[in-house]
Amino acid sequence: MMSTIAPPEPGSEETPLAAAKRLFAADGPFAMDRNPALLLGGEGEIVAANAAAAPLIALLAAPPAELANALLAGRGGNAGRIAALEITATDGKVQSLDLSLLPCAGRGALGGVEGGVLLLARDISLERALRGALIDSRQRFKELIDAAADFTWEVDADGAFAFVSGPVAMGYAPSELIGRKPREFALAEAADQAFAGAGAHGGTEIWMNAQGERPVCLLVQGQPLATSGPFRGARGLARDITAQKARETELAEARHRERLVVHLLRTLRRTIEPAAAIATALNTAIQAVGAEIGSVGRFASDGISVENLGGMSSVADPALIQTASQAPEGVAISQDGQRLGLAFLCRYDGRKVGALLLWRDIARGDWLADDLFLLGELAEQLAVLIEQLKGHEQLQHLSTTDALTGLLNRRGFEHTLARMVDRARHDQHGGALIYVDLDNFKQVNDRFGHAQGDATLVATADILRTQLRARDPIGRLGGDEFVAWLDDIDRDEAVVKAEALQDAAKSLARFAPGCEKPLGFSIGIAMLHGAEPDSLEALMARADDAMYRIKHGGKGGFVLVE
Repeated sequence: MMSTIAPPEPGSEETPLAAAKRLFAADGPFAMDRNPALLLGGEGEIVAANAAAAPLIALLAAPPAELANALLAGRGGNAGRIAALEITATDGKVQSLDLSLLPCAGRGALGGVEGGVLLLARDISLERALRGALIDSRQRFKELIDAAADFTWEVDADGAFAFVSGPVAMGYAPSELIGRKPREFALAEAADQAFAGAGAHGGTEIWMNAQGERPVCLLVQGQPLATSGPFRGARGLARDITAQKARETELAEARHRERLVVHLLRTLRRTIEPAAAIATALNTAIQAVGAEIGSVGRFASDGISVENLGGMSSVADPALIQTASQAPEGVAISQDGQRLGLAFLCRYDGRKVGALLLWRDIARGDWLADDLFLLGELAEQLAVLIEQLKGHEQLQHLSTTDALTGLLNRRGFEHTLARMVDRARHDQHGGALIYVDLDNFKQVNDRFGHAQGDATLVATADILRTQLRARDPIGRLGGDEFVAWLDDIDRDEAVVKAEALQDAAKSLARFAPGCEKPLGFSIGIAMLHGAEPDSLEALMARADDAMYRIKHGGKGGFVLVE
C-alpha cells in the first residue's frame, strides 16, 4: 500500500524532508539496505542516498519519460510506482527495479503541496530472469528446478507422460514411463488430476508404486500448458517426500505416546487407593494396545511365586514371567496358540516387585515400538503402585489387628462381621456369634504382673485359633474380652464348640498357680437364622447380654440365645 511521509505534528520544527533524511543516517534502515534508496529535495536535488543508489542517481541525469512523470507527480504530493524500471548498473549489467515513489508531504508558503520525493527500489532482476526462463524454454525450466525436484515431467493431451527428466524417476528409467499414465503407478486416486496441473497450488501428495513395489510419496506440482480451451497437456515437477512423511509419522507417534503417558499419569494421580490405581493402569494398558486379557502380578518374598493383583491370567503367564526375569531388560514376548503375549517386569529400586502381562490376538501383528514404550512407562508406574499397595496393606493390617494377640481388633472384627453376616443372610444360612470373657483374669496381673497377664491373653488367642475353624474370624474386643463368628453352623454345633472351648480353657491354669479362683471362659452365644431381620447391632447386643448372664450367674459356663 502506498503511503506518504506524514507532516510533523503542530508545534514541531522538523520538516517531512528532514524526517526522511534521518532514515539515511549511518545506523538508519536505508543506509544498511542492499536495495537502492534515494531522497530528492523540492527542486530535484539529491538530499540523501545509500550506496546501492548509484545506478539510480546516474539514471536521473536523463530520466525516461515514465520516471520523469512519476517524479513530477511525487513533488505534487502523489505516490507512484514503476513495476519494472530497467537501469544499467555500475558493472554494466542491466537491472530491473520495482520502484516506489513516496512524497514527503508538506505545505508551502501559499498553501500548496510541495516537497521532496523518496525513491525506494527493489531489485527484481533475478525474479524476471527466472520467470522468463520458465516460460521460454523447457530445458531452462528443467535446469532451474532440478535442485528443488527429483524429476520434472510433462503429460500430453491424453494425460500420458510425454517427457520425464533425469536418469531415474521413482526407480524407473524415463523411457519406462513415457506413454504411460500416472494412474498406472498410483496407490491412491487423484494421480491423473495432480499430473494434469489441477492439484493444489502448493502441490498434491500422491502415493505411487515405485520400482520393486516400493511405495513412495511424491509432492506433485504442475500447470496446464493452456489456461483455456481443451486440455493440451501439463508440465511440472515432482519431489520424493517419503523420508519427510516418515519423519512426520514418527513425530506424530511420539506425540501420541506422550499424550497417552500424560493421560495415564493424570488418571493415576486422581486415584487414591493403590489397588484401584493398579486396576485403572491395567485397564488403560489393555485398551491402549488392543489386548484381549491382561493382569498385574506381585512377586512374593521368595522372588519366584507371583500373586495376582488384578485382571485375567493366562496359563502361559508363569513361563512368560520366567523368561522376562532372565532377560536383562526385563521384557519377554511369547506366543501361545493364537495369542501373542508380552511381559514387563516392574522394578522398584532395582528390585523386581511385580509384572505386567498382556495377551492379544496374533492377527493384530507384532508388538510395536509404541506399545513397548507405553507399557515400559506403565511398568515403572506400576512398580511404585505395588510398593504403595504393600505399605497400604501393612497400615491396614496394623489398623485392624490387635498388636498383642495378632487377632482382629474391634474395628477389624466388626468390619469383617458385617460382611459375613450380609453374605449369610443373602445365602440364607445361619451362624453363631460367640462372646468369650476370660474369668478371674485380674488376679494374674495383680499377683504375677502384666507380662504374665499378656502371656495369658496370647494363650487364650491360641486356644480360640485351635478350637475354631481357620475360616472363622476371631477378634479381641479389648482387655480380656474376645469374640468369634462361626459361619453356617446350627445350635447343636455351637454348643459343641462352646463345650470344647471351656475344656481347652483348663490349660490356662498354668498362668495362675496357687490362685483360689481358676481361669476359665464365660461364653455368650447369639444364633443367627437365615434371613433373620435383626440388625448387626442387635445380634452383637444379644451375644454380649448372654455372656454377662453367665458371668454374673457363676462363670465357667455358656448361655445360648436364639
